[in-house]
Amino acid sequence: MHTRVLVFALAILGLAGHAFSQTNSPAGNLHSLWRAEGKSNVVYLMGSVHLLKPSDYPLDPVLELAYTNSTIVVFETDIERMQRPTTQFEMMSKAALPPGETLKDQLSEKVYQDFRKRVEAAGLPGMMFDQLKPSLAAMTLAVVELQKLGVDPELGIDQHFFNRARKDRKPIVPLETVEFQIDLITGFSKAEGEDFMKSLLEQIDQTEKVFDEMVSAWKTGNTEMLEKVLNESMRDAPGIYSKFLTDRNRRWLPEVQKLIDSGTNSVVIVGAGHLVGPDGLVDLLQKRGAKLKQL
Repeated sequence: MHTRVLVFALAILGLAGHAFSQTNSPAGNLHSLWRAEGKSNVVYLMGSVHLLKPSDYPLDPVLELAYTNSTIVVFETDIERMQRPTTQFEMMSKAALPPGETLKDQLSEKVYQDFRKRVEAAGLPGMMFDQLKPSLAAMTLAVVELQKLGVDPELGIDQHFFNRARKDRKPIVPLETVEFQIDLITGFSKAEGEDFMKSLLEQIDQTEKVFDEMVSAWKTGNTEMLEKVLNESMRDAPGIYSKFLTDRNRRWLPEVQKLIDSGTNSVVIVGAGHLVGPDGLVDLLQKRGAKLKQL
């Protein structure tokens, strides 16, 4: 795993509407949105970017319409519970190293020193990372670098529509438990943590470029670019690729099929990387005979 770890961090950190003036996408552009036809209903599959800028709003009307036309709203996890202080405490507890171990013990000397230099350059106290597992230390640094660009998880697509669904009192359904997602984030092996940290440090100066590529591909529904930006790097680490992407997509597949067969309009909002490519939900559903159209 090497060239796209920042965006991979964004995908993982997905666990965790303002009226700005903006020109909408030119007519004819596609979006990270698909419509699946049931016998008497539709199910929308909407790709999410978990952190966005204020200038990315308002969203294209086609995304808002998919939400408005849906009775049920489905997310990767229970967002309300994930945001509770008790859940955050549980996640940080599992992200902490065992007593007597430090981050330095988990990394090679060069990778650790490179990380400390980057932390100091960011103006952060190194001691705040000492008890974190490498994966969480790397993700924290990635978020700091992304926040310098003005992005905010409160402006992510999933958070935006979660807030609306709660206000509109629409049924909200999670695809995964909070416990599963916490274990997913904190369950890197030592080797995977080293690799993840090394990759981040090699790429961190490209943060703005990588983020802009991702958002541009998402806004225009460029599935080929989304697949390249979001998923390509994970294939260099097959274990991580299956754990974070393909295994989860296959577990979600029957749940999405149930929605298609339910007779009720629904919208499924998951990270955009889960929808594209040969292992994405769109292709998996089509192989089962579902009729989908990109909007």
